[in-house]
Amino acid sequence: MSVLAFFAITALAPAVQDGAGQLRVYQPPVVRPFEPPSNFGRVQAEGDGGGDTRRAPIVAPVVVEAYARSYEYTPSTADSAYDRGVDDAEAAMDARMGPLDGLWRLVDQEGRAVGRLALSDPGPDRSVEGALCLSDGSGGLIPLVQIERDASRLVFGAAGSQLDLTASPAGWAGVITGDGRRRPVRLTR
Repeated sequence: MSVLAFFAITALAPAVQDGAGQLRVYQPPVVRPFEPPSNFGRVQAEGDGGGDTRRAPIVAPVVVEAYARSYEYTPSTADSAYDRGVDDAEAAMDARMGPLDGLWRLVDQEGRAVGRLALSDPGPDRSVEGALCLSDGSGGLIPLVQIERDASRLVFGAAGSQLDLTASPAGWAGVITGDGRRRPVRLTR
């Protein structure tokens, strides 16, 4: 590849910010979503009988007594293969995600809700991204910026506040500091 082609490609590639505010060139996800092959849905079903053994779709009201066994028609091989592909792609992506990925509640020592967290944890070598919505009536989402991360500790900065979490056998717990207050908190699902 020529130097001119390299600069043209990198100049046209969209840049995105990571959790630390650094620009990086977009890279497609490691696990791609399910993409059916080009002949998907056009392959003839193989098997015993060779005929169409599924019930036709319901196009008009039918009385319950008219059903032999099932209320819906049997999915075709292509329908089943597509559903299986989507499920496999989702399971593969879930397996790659870190332990903090998902929706969390932030509660105080008495179990009262302090806020809600939505975190995207792509794994231990990448930064955690997310947002915090406090339950104090202020409303709105506060973007979280990862400050520090190691195997058992995670520190976020958020609009004048700081959330410092430590992993323990009982789950993630720590303190939220802001507005001159320091409150012990823990994460629950």
